[in-house]
Amino acid sequence: MNVSDYKELYKSEADDALQALENGLVGLESAPEPRAPIDELFRHAHNLKGTSGAMGYQEIVEASHALENVLDTLRKGADVTVAKIGCMLGAVDILKKLVGLATGEGAGETRSAQLLSEVLVLLSNISIVSEKVDVPAPPVPEIEAGVTQRITSTKVELERLDRIMDLVGELTISRIRFSAIAAELGSKPLLDELAVSWRLISQIQKEVMEARLIPVGQVFQRFNRLVRDVSHEKGKNVKFDITGAEIGLDRAVLEGMVDPLVHLIRNALDHGIGTPAERRASGKPEEGHLTLSARRERNNVVLEVSDDGRGIDTAKVAQAAAAKGIVKGGTTVLTEEEVCRILTMPGFSTSTAVDRLSGRGMGMNIVKKTIDSFGGSIVIRSTPGAGTTVAMLLPINLSIIKALLFSVGPDIHALPIEYVSETNRFEQGSLKSLRGELVLGDGDGVIPVLMPDKIFGLPFESTRERYAKVIIVETGKRRIAVVVNRIIGQQDIVIKALPPLFRGVRGISGATVLGSGKVAFIWDPHVLFEGRCTYESDQKTIVLEN
Repeated sequence: MNVSDYKELYKSEADDALQALENGLVGLESAPEPRAPIDELFRHAHNLKGTSGAMGYQEIVEASHALENVLDTLRKGADVTVAKIGCMLGAVDILKKLVGLATGEGAGETRSAQLLSEVLVLLSNISIVSEKVDVPAPPVPEIEAGVTQRITSTKVELERLDRIMDLVGELTISRIRFSAIAAELGSKPLLDELAVSWRLISQIQKEVMEARLIPVGQVFQRFNRLVRDVSHEKGKNVKFDITGAEIGLDRAVLEGMVDPLVHLIRNALDHGIGTPAERRASGKPEEGHLTLSARRERNNVVLEVSDDGRGIDTAKVAQAAAAKGIVKGGTTVLTEEEVCRILTMPGFSTSTAVDRLSGRGMGMNIVKKTIDSFGGSIVIRSTPGAGTTVAMLLPINLSIIKALLFSVGPDIHALPIEYVSETNRFEQGSLKSLRGELVLGDGDGVIPVLMPDKIFGLPFESTRERYAKVIIVETGKRRIAVVVNRIIGQQDIVIKALPPLFRGVRGISGATVLGSGKVAFIWDPHVLFEGRCTYESDQKTIVLEN
């Protein structure tokens, strides 16, 4: 774990704990029954020790442990005196300085060691002096410095951020409508003023979106215990690594991915990584390796679960798929896309027995459905005997995205801009046929072409123009050309949930309101093009076909 990624979060939690200790100790002096608050004070000191230990701040651990010991003696019946409270308040003041040094507000290990020594001496006064005998008063702290300390962070309820984000979305829709009205009126001053307001709205939108992002490490760290318990249950020795913990992801997306990640980690431990004896027999180290990682990729975050285990037995998958009628009997070679499609089907499993962790064939389907609900995609890469990686591409946020607007017939549709490779045109009648499908030639081979009526049954208005327009859509390694009537342009759009009538339509991830007030559907190309045009679009294919 890279502790520098968590300094800000640690500082906020440590400050809260120290303030609670200070307030509680001051309240002890006037409490009618001081025993009740002592347990709460002990809990704050214990939590401070624990979080500091996780960060590797040993001086703070020792100092908070010493304070914890003193509070423990009070819990067990030692008298609570004003002098003892004064010593503990002095220790809290020193702990504040230690936290400041650890989080970059000061410098020098020598200074930290000196402060630790001071707090230990101060608290030892309480333990070495016998009971009904008072302890020496601690030095007077710099009260003004603590009172006038600047507030550098605050806590905001996530629901409040959600509401603010919704308001920004409505403001964005309102701005789009105003722009459409101003364009109709031809008012340049109004358009100029709207451009200024749009920049301000964009800045607000960016700030709110950033505030909603949560480091994935806050969730990733929870899986250490899961890996430990499952690997012990299965008699396996596994090293678990986390990378990219500092990467931010929208709160709703991150929370929604917890269950899919649990399943994928269990899958890797159950099916992927073998026992020490199995790994030794295959020439591998007895200790398996499991990695949970995150990285940014354009406007998305990629979460990956990787193991160095057995890999996927594609022949076994093909055999099980043939038995269910998913593929033709005798098929032994499957592409990565086919493997992913089969493994994520409901009810599909290669396990012959059902146990607590696997065998029901629903886990991978739930993983895919969750990812689809966020407008993401899943890719499974595996090498027999070397391991498996499950990569999940997810949007950083779920509220406002950049999209390319285009028309098909009388309707306007939207495509997230990260999937748009290019826009182009082709001469009417120039399309070729390959394996019964239309293709568009380019410098690297051919691109399969989809007509809108083949996707949603949309009416396509053919024109007498010489050229037809296409959008080249890229999903991972695949490219598909979609024929459209008109390309409107790029625009920020606010994603709205689909009406109940359309929620079952595959390939549509949401809707947006346009400046005209009309509703446009947002395409999800990963789902939309699933199972379509699965051949490789390269020059070798063309030569073989011809």
